[in-house]
Amino acid sequence: MEKKNHVSKQVEKLLEEHPEEVIRAILEKPFWPPEARTNVGYRRFGDDNNSTLTVSFSNDSDGWIEVFEHKDPEEPMYGLRFRTFFGGGQSERTRNALLILARAIALDNKDRPQHRRTRE
Repeated sequence: MEKKNHVSKQVEKLLEEHPEEVIRAILEKPFWPPEARTNVGYRRFGDDNNSTLTVSFSNDSDGWIEVFEHKDPEEPMYGLRFRTFFGGGQSERTRNALLILARAIALDNKDRPQHRRTRE
């Protein structure tokens, strides 16, 4: 347990000092966490409403995202919000993962731009 704690502290220090390098290391090398399962929906409610974000992986390891919005007429904000700690967030890890997802999208858009035809 002590070794794991020591490694966690080292990773935390690297993340504080070199966040871009840590994110790129995660994004640039394919990996599969041992706890991850295929054909399982990992679901999280937004912090403000009952809308849900679900991430799942098929048997071939492709990633899938589903977003379901349950619009509340009393709520002026639609969509899912995952607040920061200072915003009273209930989903700080999900929010952090979204930061990494945003960085991955930006890098893919830069390195492998996609051009879709528009319907006329």
